[in-house]
Amino acid sequence: MTKQSIITLLFSGLSLVGSAPTFASSIPADVLSAYQQGLSGDQEKNQAAFNALTKINEASPNPVVLALLGSSETTQARYTNKPWQKMKFAEKGIAKLSKAIKQAKDLPYLQHARVNVTAGCTFSQLPKMMNRAEHGRYLLNQVMEQKSQFGSLEPTLQASAYRCASIAAKKLDDAKGAEQFMALAQSVVGQSTAGIKD
Repeated sequence: MTKQSIITLLFSGLSLVGSAPTFASSIPADVLSAYQQGLSGDQEKNQAAFNALTKINEASPNPVVLALLGSSETTQARYTNKPWQKMKFAEKGIAKLSKAIKQAKDLPYLQHARVNVTAGCTFSQLPKMMNRAEHGRYLLNQVMEQKSQFGSLEPTLQASAYRCASIAAKKLDDAKGAEQFMALAQSVVGQSTAGIKD
């Protein structure tokens, strides 16, 4: 399996964030696809996802939609060359993610995990100067520490959590932790693709 196919599979785990039965009907597949493509570098799709998620959140707010919206808004910072706009997008997105985390505390594990993985992945991928890697790792650890429940999540969501924990560890100068989490991500992806082939 190539690095690109692993990354695509991992990002698809983030696109599944809205697929829980409670929230699935509120996020159309084309919006999740645009969100995923925005994370992968498509500015136009990211803007489309942001616009659609904003409307969905206004019509039927919930923490999963808010987390995706915050992640999408934070991602907009990649697509501007103006430093003040980068900060504006990042700060607004982080505020939405923080609000989603607070709202998700009392939700069942599955929805809580989806919000924390979305926020943890977003925080772990912010520039080091923003000092969010530690918070991202904390959120991801909260999800991964519930071993029996974590094992019941979709393999792509598990792999995303491990991959993002690896990114956070690397930013926190924990090379050994980064390597261990990436190995776990690749193991889950390998098991997932082996199950598809069988």
